[in-house]
Amino acid sequence: MNPIPRSITRTLFRFRTELTSESRSLAIHELEVAKYKASVSLRYLAGLVVLPWVISISFQKGLEPWVTNWWNTNQSPKILDYIEEESILGRFEKIEELFMLERMVEDSLETDSPDPRIENQKKMIQLVKMYNQDCIQIMLYLLTNIMGSLILSAYLILGKHKLAILNSWIQELFYSLSDTTKAFYILLATDLCIGFHSPHGWELLINWIFENYGLAHNERIISGLVSTFPVILDTIFKYWIFRRLNRTSPSLVVIYHSINE
Repeated sequence: MNPIPRSITRTLFRFRTELTSESRSLAIHELEVAKYKASVSLRYLAGLVVLPWVISISFQKGLEPWVTNWWNTNQSPKILDYIEEESILGRFEKIEELFMLERMVEDSLETDSPDPRIENQKKMIQLVKMYNQDCIQIMLYLLTNIMGSLILSAYLILGKHKLAILNSWIQELFYSLSDTTKAFYILLATDLCIGFHSPHGWELLINWIFENYGLAHNERIISGLVSTFPVILDTIFKYWIFRRLNRTSPSLVVIYHSINE
């Protein structure tokens, strides 16, 4: 491990080159490298943002007829018992309550009402159609998210070189800021991820992941994840401050602790 911070060695190297005739060529080279890093990083970052949306839209449109046909002809009883069981029972209770309310209103108005058995059959048919459509959408989202995750993972693995350039570019942008600005952004990020109000955001994120991957809602698992993730992130962040920032920028650590207090 090099005991001298990179900022000091870089400054000494630039000072040495300025004393020689290499300063102009070095400046041109650094400008070209900076442009290349910015161009590659922005394109790669745009791909990370746009690719999931393109995958989601294209796969949903392409797979919907196939999933609908498969579900209507070869649906599994286990899937029927597992996916959205509580949701469908809750909808049935709501429809039954609405039907009873309609019956009470019609009886109070003393109007001629149709046969209750026919109305029950209509409501049940409507409920089955709603349930069937919900199951199709869940299966469609599940397949789309799995395939999207595989494609995105392949994009990250195949683009390791570009990912390294993006990481280097972000680090250079971060270290080019003043210590006060860096402390502000670090404090903002930590408050969003591990702050006092962060558990509600983590709960929404985990619920969204469960819904998109067709997992049944489990309050115990979600509560455990919500209480665990911020602790893990807080430990990683404190280790990062101790390991990295104390060595590269001690003044930033002092400013951060002063603002945090």
